[in-house]
Amino acid sequence: MSVSVLHHVDFLQRMGHAVREVSGIYWFNPNRGVYCSFPYHRDIDADTVDIATVLGTDGLVARFGCPLEQGVNSFRIVCSDPDYDFQSLRSRTRTQVRRGLEACRVERVDFELLAKHAISLNADTLIRQGRRVPSDLAAYWARYYHHAAATEGAEAWAAFVGDELAAYLISFTVEDVANLLIVRSSLKFLDCFPNNALIYQFLHERLRAGDIRAVSYGYESIQSGLGSLDQFKTGMGFEKVPVGQRIEVASWLHPVFNRYTATVAERLLKYLGHSESVAKLQGILHWYREQPPLTSHSQAARAA
Repeated sequence: MSVSVLHHVDFLQRMGHAVREVSGIYWFNPNRGVYCSFPYHRDIDADTVDIATVLGTDGLVARFGCPLEQGVNSFRIVCSDPDYDFQSLRSRTRTQVRRGLEACRVERVDFELLAKHAISLNADTLIRQGRRVPSDLAAYWARYYHHAAATEGAEAWAAFVGDELAAYLISFTVEDVANLLIVRSSLKFLDCFPNNALIYQFLHERLRAGDIRAVSYGYESIQSGLGSLDQFKTGMGFEKVPVGQRIEVASWLHPVFNRYTATVAERLLKYLGHSESVAKLQGILHWYREQPPLTSHSQAARAA
C-alpha cells in the first residue's frame, strides 16, 4: 500500500500550516518561521535546495534530512522488521511490555473516541515532560482529531486499563512508511506501562500486515537532554538509522547569523532559563555552527 503524500498535505493545510512544494519535496511550518521537509523518510541533497523559495517571505529557518556528509551527524528512529515480535525488544523492555499487555487492552480506535476521552492525556504528557499546557489545548486537539479522521492514512490506536483510556497514538502513513507523530499517556496509569503495550502491539500488527515497509518515530530531536526518550524507543525495537540533519537560514539573516555569532548567541541563551523554545533555539544555533559547509556554491547563489 502506498498513500499519496497529498493526503498529508491536505491535513496540514486544514490544521492551518503553510505548505509549499519545492522541486518535488514538500515543506511546512510546524512552528512560526521554521520550515521542515516531508515526506519525513526522504533525504535531500542540500546543494539542490532552493532555500529562498522554501522560506518565502515568512520563513526564517529550514531544517531537513540530508546525506551524512552534508549535515550534522544524526539519525532517524525507524523499525522495519517484518517479523517484529518479543525478540525485537531489549530484555528489560520485554518485562515492561509483558506487564503492559497484562494490564492493558490495546486496539485500533476511531478518532471520535479520542475526541471524547483523550484531551486530558495531552495535558498529562506535557506536564510529565515539564512543558507548558496551552490555554487552547482542548480546542486544538478537538480540531486535530476531526481533521485526522478525514485523512487517508491516518489511524489511531489506544491502550485501556479497564474501561479507561491510558494511552493513545496517531500514525500517518505517507507513501509506504507509517509515521508515529503523536503518542500520549495518562499520568494515572503509568505504572501499567501503557506506552510499552501500545507501541508494541501497533508495531507487531502493522509491520506484519505487509502493507508498509517501516514505522518511523521521527528524527533525533534538535533539543538536547532527550536521551532517555531515545533509549525507550530503541528498547522497543527501533533502530537509529544514520542521517545528516541540516539547518539553513534566510539570506537576510546571514550577516548576523553565522558560525561566529551563533557561538555567542548560544552562550547568551544559557542565561534565559530552560524553556522548550529556548532549548530548540539553542539546538538550531548549535547545529548551524557544527554542520559542515557545502562543497557547492549553488546553495548560496539560489538563496541570495
